[in-house]
Amino acid sequence: MKTLFLRIFFAFWAAMLVVLGTTAGVAYYRFHEVKRVNVDIKELANEAAALLRSDGTQALPAWIADSERKYKERSIFIVDSTGDDVLKRPLPHHLRKYVGRLQDAGLLGRNKIDSRDIDDPLLLTPLFTDRDGTVYSLMISGPSWPMNMLNATDVRIVVLAFALLTSAFVCWWIARYVSKPVERLQSSARSIAAGNLEARVGTEFSRRKDELGVLARDFDAMADHVRALIASKEDLLRGMSHELRSPLARLRVALGLARRSGEDLARQLDRIELETERLDTLIGQMLQLSQLRAAEPVHTREPVDVATLLGEVVEDARLEASAVNKRVDWVPSAGIIVDGEQRLLRSAIENVLRNAIRFADTGTAVMVKLRFEHGRATILIEDRGPGVPPAELDNIFEPFYRVAASRDRDSGGTGLGLAITWRVVALHGGQVVARNASGGGLIVQIELPARSVHASAA
Repeated sequence: MKTLFLRIFFAFWAAMLVVLGTTAGVAYYRFHEVKRVNVDIKELANEAAALLRSDGTQALPAWIADSERKYKERSIFIVDSTGDDVLKRPLPHHLRKYVGRLQDAGLLGRNKIDSRDIDDPLLLTPLFTDRDGTVYSLMISGPSWPMNMLNATDVRIVVLAFALLTSAFVCWWIARYVSKPVERLQSSARSIAAGNLEARVGTEFSRRKDELGVLARDFDAMADHVRALIASKEDLLRGMSHELRSPLARLRVALGLARRSGEDLARQLDRIELETERLDTLIGQMLQLSQLRAAEPVHTREPVDVATLLGEVVEDARLEASAVNKRVDWVPSAGIIVDGEQRLLRSAIENVLRNAIRFADTGTAVMVKLRFEHGRATILIEDRGPGVPPAELDNIFEPFYRVAASRDRDSGGTGLGLAITWRVVALHGGQVVARNASGGGLIVQIELPARSVHASAA
């Protein structure tokens, strides 16, 4: 991933390299520009000698200054017989060594010199004398590469201007690169806070590969989740208000009948008790579903033997089934270990099994099977009932959904059991699906990630 840190780091690094490269290029160009200016050292020596003979050493400072302005980046030295510059400036190291060689050869350090020595072609610097015959030598220090070139005013101006322009462009680009998505995030956050749940950062920024792109994708995912959560809560509230209205209406009717003289009071009180129990069950399931919807995936888990748990649920359900002339068929199987919360898993399985018993035809059996496939525990619960229209199979796990208007009410259901099962299984990283059986009836399949299988029977 191209992180924001690396982008900023490499942007400043590239800017620094460009500035350094430009600086070196300008200095290199300036160095060669200066170097191309040819200096006739013998002509300069003749001028200095003529000046010495006419005006003496007091005229040399002005002449040296004029000559250095004429030949930029060159230092001109007039060295006397003592080996020092007449202006008392320190000589560069290479010229100091050369002066030493001249002194060792006896060409400097004496007042008189033979004309043949002055015209010696082996001399690198010309020798000349003043009117008193004192020996001098003219020496030139050429432009040095590269640092001295940076001391030139024109070079420094060019480098400074380029550095300012480059840094300004890089800083502008980084500021825009960082601030633009942040501004979009800020705008989207304010829109959502104002109630516009459709506000999103958009693909322009969410497809970026850096941290801001990740933040944009997370923000859009959060916005989608918030919108879905609020819509779900609104649907749940609408369903709750609708479902609570029916038992409350029946309670009012029963109370009204109980107040009439001549009515069977005991019968109406039984009716009130029944509706009160239904209300209690409905409210309990509503609270459970609300808590499950707000819950995170199960983190605190314990090993649960699904075969043992399923056997216990089947035994409890058999009592309920036998009371309505139905039965539950279950063959104990090898234990399958699932990591999860046993209380929630029991509730999920019970909801499906009781729903199957409720809608199974009288005199038929509900089949319960357990198997282990590809690292998953699969629970199959099959009834022999009316089944569900194919177009509505995916909807039966929605809260308060009913295939027929009075189906769950007539059978005593609340329309929340399968919704609770779906949420519990999802919290455990599994899935639950429903399909119609080939011979009639409904098959609900619950799949959960399984850790292992052991040999003991449930």
